[in-house]
Amino acid sequence: MKVSDRVDTMLRNNLNHLKWLLFVWMVLVTFYGCENQENAPSHVLKVPESFQFMGIGANTVMDSEVRDRLRTSLGSDAMDRSSTIDLELKYSGFLKTYYPDLAKLNQRLNVNDVMRKEYPATKLTFRNTRQRNTVFDYVEFIYGHTSGCPLLIKMIAKKEIPELIKTVKDKYGPPAKIPVSEGKSWSLSWRKNKDIFVIARIIGRYDEPEYHMMIVYINRLEQLLSNSRNEEQRRDKPADKIF
Repeated sequence: MKVSDRVDTMLRNNLNHLKWLLFVWMVLVTFYGCENQENAPSHVLKVPESFQFMGIGANTVMDSEVRDRLRTSLGSDAMDRSSTIDLELKYSGFLKTYYPDLAKLNQRLNVNDVMRKEYPATKLTFRNTRQRNTVFDYVEFIYGHTSGCPLLIKMIAKKEIPELIKTVKDKYGPPAKIPVSEGKSWSLSWRKNKDIFVIARIIGRYDEPEYHMMIVYINRLEQLLSNSRNEEQRRDKPADKIF
């Protein structure tokens, strides 16, 4: 074989190799680019700020960086990408008795007290929080896919938390206080820009108190309900009305 032929063959092989590398690169860029675009919120409409937990508020986008930070602080999590939303605390009927406005909102979010409706929302559940020496035994975040922002945060602590309550009072002011558990205990609540923060001291097993807490981002939940209604109306629209 002539030298020129060998050179031509090497050039063709190198060119084919480069084409293959370029093809692989384009596939990777397309795949990961689409994945990131799919996971990112389509748009984020700002709502009034209210309450924060671990630096997360009404306008915080729950991206991978935020979730990694939560795992560092709270331990491993479980993720449900098509979540139901239940505002109830501890037992059925608590909201109806003590927070009727939240009970009505909970009814709007669900079919009834038994059947729960799934939403385009992700639930992050942290059950191994004690391994990180936190005061919480359970933490739950639910955030919407459209905004990427939290809709509901729930926390449970099974020991006294006077320092935490003092911190919340110092930050948000004096709460509304109502007696619960037949007057044996109490529930505190703060309201700001329609959102609500509840800390309920509920008597559990063996007469031991449990602290059930939640931040309800009502502005975000109203957006979710509005989007859900629009989607249902769009699906139910007759074909002759579309064009």
